[in-house]
Amino acid sequence: MIIKDKNKLNEKCLSVSIEEGEEIAVRLLQELRESKNGIGLAANQIGINKRVCIVNVKQPIALINPTIKEHSETKFPFAEGCLSFPNKNIKTERYTWIKVIADNHEGELYFSADSGDINDAFECACVQHEIDHLDGITMFDRKKPSATIKREGKKIGRNDKVLIASGAESKVIKYKKAQPLLEKGWVIVE
Repeated sequence: MIIKDKNKLNEKCLSVSIEEGEEIAVRLLQELRESKNGIGLAANQIGINKRVCIVNVKQPIALINPTIKEHSETKFPFAEGCLSFPNKNIKTERYTWIKVIADNHEGELYFSADSGDINDAFECACVQHEIDHLDGITMFDRKKPSATIKREGKKIGRNDKVLIASGAESKVIKYKKAQPLLEKGWVIVE
């Protein structure tokens, strides 16, 4: 049974032995398969306060006592969902790449959204999402703030044309069509 109470997911999970972690991972994978639409699950989502999670995007990956050891400076926007919060989607920003260590894996595991394969991006975001669960952090805590425009003077109407820029690229488009780009980091040029 997947916990759907945000308050019960705010506690940091405790370390676990590899043996106990493997048993928990089997239960997580079974629960994930029964959910039919999830790609990841953390132990605290089924009421076990231990540092174990499973990610199943390309193939099942169990992580016992995982930690993100290194990450990119850059982030990518991601629309996240969660089995604990059905029918809720939150726009977040996740690191473009991460290096993870876990007790049940030799060396570092590398996850990246840079390959151009959408499954790699899903896996990279999912690993970060599940490790967040183990740290008592939900997707709501990672919600990307909406782009708010503070302008002196005239209010911008939805059909007004605006000049927006991102790095060296710029374009003139209607304000209503600029909204998705503003949420991705573009800015209005005064």
